[in-house]
Amino acid sequence: MLWRVAAPLSVLVVLLGGCAADQEAPAGSDSAGVVLTNCGTPVTIPEPPARVVTMNQPATEIMLALGLADRMVGTAYLDDEILPAYAAAYARVPVLAEEYPAREKLLEVEPDFVYASFASAFGDEGVGDREGWQQLGVGTYLSPAGCPAETRPATLRIDDVFGEIREIAAIFGVTDRAEALVAEHRARITTAAAAAPDARVMWWDGGSDAPSVGACCGAPNMIMSAAGVTNVFADVTGRWADTSWEVVAERDPDVIVLVDARWDPAAQKKTFLAGHTTLRNLSAVRQQRYVVIPFSATSAGVRNVLGVEALTQGLTASAAGAGN
Repeated sequence: MLWRVAAPLSVLVVLLGGCAADQEAPAGSDSAGVVLTNCGTPVTIPEPPARVVTMNQPATEIMLALGLADRMVGTAYLDDEILPAYAAAYARVPVLAEEYPAREKLLEVEPDFVYASFASAFGDEGVGDREGWQQLGVGTYLSPAGCPAETRPATLRIDDVFGEIREIAAIFGVTDRAEALVAEHRARITTAAAAAPDARVMWWDGGSDAPSVGACCGAPNMIMSAAGVTNVFADVTGRWADTSWEVVAERDPDVIVLVDARWDPAAQKKTFLAGHTTLRNLSAVRQQRYVVIPFSATSAGVRNVLGVEALTQGLTASAAGAGN
């Protein structure tokens, strides 16, 4: 039985489509102004921003996927290498800092809009609160998945990611690009889910003493739901949740997703599972029924379709191996 499956490189670097990074803005795409509420914060954009700084990989890649690299005067804080499809466009954007830039560094590039994926970007360790930037006349946007608990989606869905893509496109007056991108991603997810076999899946993000698993309501559950598989911790509150290895053993998942991050690589997780006195007897561990998915595919953004495809292709390959 062949169950050891990593997300194929061809899946993870495939052109995400929708529009090329260098595509010219279509005629008549200039916005007459956008007013919306984002994470409980009123946002008014009188005209498409021209000097944008992005922070966090998902925000950066959404901008690149919408062909908006020419509007970007700075970027910061990647978790993985930028997708090859966007590498050329990304190379022309100044990198302001490896993580979050100092507020002074951000001010130097004179942004008119700051777009981030995680709430920490606008916190004490980031560039300061959104209200301060708005007082300077700088627009801001935070991914709905990164909103404070009271304003983020109760259960994150793929449609929430699509909604973010559409809002960003509306702000920049390129709504046709968003519709093309969303249509392609929706079709790819539908195709992937249709081919996926039934499976009970545990999504292990990290942690060895108390494993952090994908619970009911965050990006891991969103990807599993889109793929049409069962999340064995869907009954647990939260986006991620700490549990115990005894509970994992009781739930006995068919497949374990291993999140691969440079600070917590999947190979290290495999070694831990194989050496654990309780876990090494689980059938998923004995038969190495693993699917490896990069951390960057688990944050709300254009890589989620790759996460769905990697998961369903891994499950499909394992099912084919079981039939041999």
